[in-house]
Amino acid sequence: MIHLLPDSFAAESVTPYDEAVARLASIRAALTVAEQAAGSSAPLPEPQMPAAWPEASAAKRRCFETRSVESAQAASAGLEMLAAQRAAGLKPNPQAIGRLAETLRTELADLDRLFSL
Repeated sequence: MIHLLPDSFAAESVTPYDEAVARLASIRAALTVAEQAAGSSAPLPEPQMPAAWPEASAAKRRCFETRSVESAQAASAGLEMLAAQRAAGLKPNPQAIGRLAETLRTELADLDRLFSL
């Protein structure tokens, strides 16, 4: 199983902000891998939390938490699919890779928009 978040996030000293930034970074990293597998290698900017994070309500933060966890899990599943295909000596379907990349791009955009509401 692919884990996108480092084990160090089990420590008690990690803040929800740190976890959220790491989750965004992991989703962006998965998108980079998917785009490279599809033949595109456009670099992505470093993950940054929206400026509105400090003023965000508890509800927005919980929504972000839930959505970003689901997105990170989807990214992990997609990368596992790519790895399994390659391990089996098969070439992953380009349409599946494109769909994975598009889904991750959409999820990142949705997470960014959450704080603009």
